[in-house]
Amino acid sequence: MKFPYSGISVLGAMLISAATFTTVFGHERAVHTVGRVQTNADSLKVENLAKELKKIKPIHVNDFKAKFSQEINGFKLTDLDAFEDEETGSFASANYVKGDQNIYLMITDGAGPGAEQVKGNLLNYLGLKEFEEPGSKSAVKNYKGWLVSFDWSMFENDGLTSIQYLEGNRYAVVSSANGVPIEELENFLNNFSL
Repeated sequence: MKFPYSGISVLGAMLISAATFTTVFGHERAVHTVGRVQTNADSLKVENLAKELKKIKPIHVNDFKAKFSQEINGFKLTDLDAFEDEETGSFASANYVKGDQNIYLMITDGAGPGAEQVKGNLLNYLGLKEFEEPGSKSAVKNYKGWLVSFDWSMFENDGLTSIQYLEGNRYAVVSSANGVPIEELENFLNNFSL
């Protein structure tokens, strides 16, 4: 990587030295520093993605609908709707059913004006990561190349689970499931693609 001037190289070396020094004498601060650097790198990755997505034209309604499989892991597609708006981009919703279980998907095409929605979602997941508590029934974890939200906190009482993620580096997906354990929802989404 080229730097505009050699001062950045010196500054980088000083920061690495400071992080190493802090690691020896104060573990907690070093972890926090590394976490912030990682968050900044992740934020930059999100910003770069949003810039690229803004250059792409949103998907047409009929093409969007054609991307949905009729059946995934025994769940059958029962409802499908898609629409496009010049100011906000293209959106779709789909419902998959298997017996008493259902998975509802709300999808935003991140192309063009939808890039801001995708960017906002991904940055929110990065923010949630800082407040994650061990043993919680929600988590921010790496899924399909991005930090995303998994939530099964309402499964025991209400049978509800949710995974919000980015599909194909373009589509913001909110999946809400009823009667579907988080592992089964994740398996369904592993076989779902746009």
